[in-house]
Amino acid sequence: MSKKREVPGQQSWLEAMPEAVIESAQEAAPEPVQESTHETTPEPSTALPGGFRLQQLQVYNWGTFHGQVWRFCPDGHNALLTGDIGSGKSTLVDAITTLLVAPQRIDYNKAAGAEKKERSLRSYVLGHYKSERVESTGAVKPVALRDAGHYSVLLGVFVNAELGQSVSIAQVFYWGKDLHGQPARFYVGAERALSITDHFADFGSDLAVLKKRLKALKAELFESFPPYQAWLRRRLGIDNEQALE
Repeated sequence: MSKKREVPGQQSWLEAMPEAVIESAQEAAPEPVQESTHETTPEPSTALPGGFRLQQLQVYNWGTFHGQVWRFCPDGHNALLTGDIGSGKSTLVDAITTLLVAPQRIDYNKAAGAEKKERSLRSYVLGHYKSERVESTGAVKPVALRDAGHYSVLLGVFVNAELGQSVSIAQVFYWGKDLHGQPARFYVGAERALSITDHFADFGSDLAVLKKRLKALKAELFESFPPYQAWLRRRLGIDNEQALE
């Protein structure tokens, strides 16, 4: 069964975004994590094909999906993602790609047919949403929703309905003392359903607290992509590494 999911228009979302959310991009500490009111509503359950299927994708501080947890819930079905130009369709596709594909093999915004390097991991984590010209120099620079005091999370939950098993994978992005270069990250794998609101929030500014919490949930943490991908392939039963390229 296929499902059609519509992404709220970016223009209307930005206009409706609370002032406190916009201002939080200037704060030094991570803001409280809240659930988006634009969560998709699952349709009545029907029989699913075998194997692990994507139940839901959650993003926090990814592109212009800012300040709260946004969820895309195909619930194991095939899904058609639709929306206006600039509404965030490619942003969500790139989130899934980031979770599954090695960083050096990713061309962001490819789903929209854009030129290579138009978007980057850095632009997604900072939340670049427009460009403006500097009057003194005439140079054009991007304008970001977030600064070094923020972190970002991507989370995918896969479910095998026949076996009654869940597998979650996540990536957490953060900055050092400045915003130069690309953000740092660590990878997470867990043989259970995780959520950003319940398991990746309220840890202050100390990532060690977050990592300790995840380990207490018996999640496995990785500092690089290859062992994370190998863990995922074993759990999902993917024999060939090229299947994720």
